[in-house]
Amino acid sequence: MPGTERIWRALCLLGACWLVPCAQAELRLYAWERPPLVMRDAQGVARGLVPELLEAMFARAGLAYTVEFLPLQRALRQVQQDPQARSCVVLVERQQEREARFLWVGPLLISRLALYARADDALQLGSLPQAKAWSILSHQGSGAGEYLQRMGLQVHYSNHEALNIGMLRHQRARLWATSRAVAEQGAGGLALREVLPFLTLMEDLACHPHLPDEQLQALRQALQALYAEGQVQALYRRHGVALH
Repeated sequence: MPGTERIWRALCLLGACWLVPCAQAELRLYAWERPPLVMRDAQGVARGLVPELLEAMFARAGLAYTVEFLPLQRALRQVQQDPQARSCVVLVERQQEREARFLWVGPLLISRLALYARADDALQLGSLPQAKAWSILSHQGSGAGEYLQRMGLQVHYSNHEALNIGMLRHQRARLWATSRAVAEQGAGGLALREVLPFLTLMEDLACHPHLPDEQLQALRQALQALYAEGQVQALYRRHGVALH
């Protein structure tokens, strides 16, 4: 009977999975552009320091993955709503409000966040309260921006760091909250000056809270091995970026 045949075929496939490990479903990674750490080339392919680190980590873990670019806030929502629980966001700042909402693989980066101004701007600040007179640029979903808002400062959010760089370049704002790596290499040639450091955060891979444990542990162990072998440090040196 046709129904019996279908059942028998399904049982044979199930049996084959016991004999030969079935291919694991690939993980979907959502990335957001943050030069020089994560960029998208003309073909839409992820380039930069972090994509290279992910490639080494997933190869070591024996896992397949794809990368799709989305704004950070949308990417975080996509992962939380993933019915298959097989997705992560690339490079998310860890903060208390997010800890329980994701599973974490890291650190991919330890970021020293600061307020930056144009190099030709003489603005001096001794503390964050002194910055209350100015609107501070940040990217949507940034832990830096949320921290500054909790301190009572004015924060202007953009979905892309290039918009913040443009506002600084055209003197529509005086301060930008970002990491040293982005300020030094991702400012599009605009000379910047650190005005006031204010926070250090870890930036990790933020995964669905029900990501299969074997995949989570494989990724964590792979990253630890890359650190132990010095490959992460070598990658950062090759890109001219400090680990913090």
